[in-house]
Amino acid sequence: MIARYVLTSVCLRSGTMNLTQSLRVFLQGKDRVILRDEEGETYEAVVNWQQNRLEGLAPYYAKRRLNVNDRIALHLEAGEIALEALTPAAKPARPRTAETPAKPASPPPSELTQEKGSKRVRVTPYPKEVLYPHQPLPPEGPAFATDLEALGLVRESGSAPWVFRAALGRRTFHLALARFGEMEAKALLAYRSQGRVQYAALVAGESSKAEALAEIASVRPSGLGQTGLGFVSPEALTRLVKHKSAFPIGPLDLERLLRQGRVDLESVEALEQEIYGVLRERSHFSAVLALLAEQPPQQVFLLADLMPMAREMNLEADHLQQVLESLSGPPFLLLKRLSPGEFLLRQSVEETLANWIEYAEVMRRRLQGVFQQG
Repeated sequence: MIARYVLTSVCLRSGTMNLTQSLRVFLQGKDRVILRDEEGETYEAVVNWQQNRLEGLAPYYAKRRLNVNDRIALHLEAGEIALEALTPAAKPARPRTAETPAKPASPPPSELTQEKGSKRVRVTPYPKEVLYPHQPLPPEGPAFATDLEALGLVRESGSAPWVFRAALGRRTFHLALARFGEMEAKALLAYRSQGRVQYAALVAGESSKAEALAEIASVRPSGLGQTGLGFVSPEALTRLVKHKSAFPIGPLDLERLLRQGRVDLESVEALEQEIYGVLRERSHFSAVLALLAEQPPQQVFLLADLMPMAREMNLEADHLQQVLESLSGPPFLLLKRLSPGEFLLRQSVEETLANWIEYAEVMRRRLQGVFQQG
């Protein structure tokens, strides 16, 4: 069985390959697989089902000097995958023979200079990730990178300014960050003004916020916001990640704060109030289920019949009405609406919950099948 794969910049940078339909079928039930290249060298790859990718291909990409849009043939044989680069230019470097004199070693990019008359001119190098896009980023990074990645952003640079990308389907935005004192605010603002990123901000702890804001104000007197330089505190990012365990916070929520110019504890607190409001609606839903659990099935009742107990649970009439209407429609179908304010309880809440669990399990298995075939 042969499959073909076209490389993307993400694949080259992370040393991975997305699990195509043929790969999913071949790798079903496996967590690891052996990859064998054209010269017989083997690599152990990890099948990351959660992130839908095959990991551990960086050494092969580097060896074959592969680039974006290069194609690879995958020969799926028994317990391993044979790799074959289909791009003619993707060849390993020729070993140097004794007759071929070695070229003098070039100085590293950071030390490149040019002679111009009697003056010695220093040449600014490109970042390593630009010169060698196929090389994965170094694992070490700023502490706040972990929180940003947990919020759905991807790190794209190996040094300051630390650039993160948020891919949102039809929308994408980039964020450049530098720790307070790591990079001048003026230089960071210039980086953003060149159009490389949509947002740029200095990162400092809440205890150093005043000093960081003063430096930002010195280069952007008109204030913070989408067109200027913002402020981000690690404490605020950690707070957002903490709330993500109870509420699906993502890049758009972060972008909203970036547009306001600050991602600090004060701005996160305002977002928390909205989150608590949504969670309160969920608690209302649970409270109404508890009320209906005391009713026998196939009974007709009025909204007014539930109000005395609802008030004891701090439920207003409009909250109760809203939840009852929701429970009357799919996929719940716990109630049947007979007339305004009048409902039939089709079956017990306990039986309904059991049906919901079964429905959720069926949908989960069905979606797993779709993902494995996709």
